[in-house]
Amino acid sequence: MSIHRISREEFDSLDIDKMGFFPEKSWFKSNGIDIAGTVIRDPFDKDWSYVIVAKEEDGLYRYINGEVSLATQDEAEEKIYSKMLELNQKGSFREELYVEPEDEAINQAPIVIASIDDQIKSYFKKSPEKMYDLSPRKFEELVAAILKDMGFDVELTKATRDGGRDIIAHIRNSVCSYLTHIECKKYAPENKIGVGIIREVMGVHHLRQATKSIIVTTGFFSKDAIKEAEVVENHLALRDFNNLKEWLQRY
Repeated sequence: MSIHRISREEFDSLDIDKMGFFPEKSWFKSNGIDIAGTVIRDPFDKDWSYVIVAKEEDGLYRYINGEVSLATQDEAEEKIYSKMLELNQKGSFREELYVEPEDEAINQAPIVIASIDDQIKSYFKKSPEKMYDLSPRKFEELVAAILKDMGFDVELTKATRDGGRDIIAHIRNSVCSYLTHIECKKYAPENKIGVGIIREVMGVHHLRQATKSIIVTTGFFSKDAIKEAEVVENHLALRDFNNLKEWLQRY
């Protein structure tokens, strides 16, 4: 059994559940088990990632493994080949999909994803605590994808910019344009967002003349932050971990 390169056409001919990949640069397939993979260039961060998909019982290939924030295409190709070879040697991929939390290794690497699609969102619906393992940038991409599904036109701002608006979102119709700034904070549950961030976001809100600003966090807000936000409730909304779980129920 081995892993070999394939063409884009051969990869596209597989019955792959649509994933909205970023631009793909190289493609791989196992001749032992039903897995395939692609190396991707992230147009936002300009780094490299890989995604591995596996054929499930319904015949569709779906995401099972991946890694992001790799420096070069060569590194991404080396890692995808190594991981696919490891799965090949096991002769199975199901443990990658269905491992229960109590069976996970103590030092398991954080979950990594290269694209956000309905399958990934469904995964977070079932295991919302896994959002804590996302990088801050990938958490922003998750929130942006959810907002897009809600009907917003979304734009991720540059990762190096100042705080106050990670995502710029619009609702447009023939009457008006509703501009929303979204600030994403990937916090641990014990780290609460304080008053300082509320004031920072509202400063950018007034400077950029947004219609509404939203702070979305995997954590929670302090009592003082909630009280501060109530003063400007017509301009600012707070969404915490519980709200994220509600958003994910649609998938």
